[in-house]
Amino acid sequence: MASWQDIKALEERIYDAVDEYLGNAEAYQNASVRVWLDEDDMTYKAEVDDNLSGTEDDGVYAIAGLLRDGDDGKEPDIDRISDIANSWIFLD
Repeated sequence: MASWQDIKALEERIYDAVDEYLGNAEAYQNASVRVWLDEDDMTYKAEVDDNLSGTEDDGVYAIAGLLRDGDDGKEPDIDRISDIANSWIFLD
């Protein structure tokens, strides 16, 4: 049974992946964030990776769609990240 805590945990994982990208953007040429359910421990994961193939239906999200302009430059788009987490985890 899913809970709000599960959604918040996935939001945090996606945010951390985007933040990792922002901390080292020059290391990536075509960055994406991949979201998936790890069936070994039944937890949702998120990681930034380069040159992933796939679509949002596959859990692959272009990094550009996860960023917004903030006061100090690019920052994670919290609203978009929340939308993604909510599309992966449904409350019963």
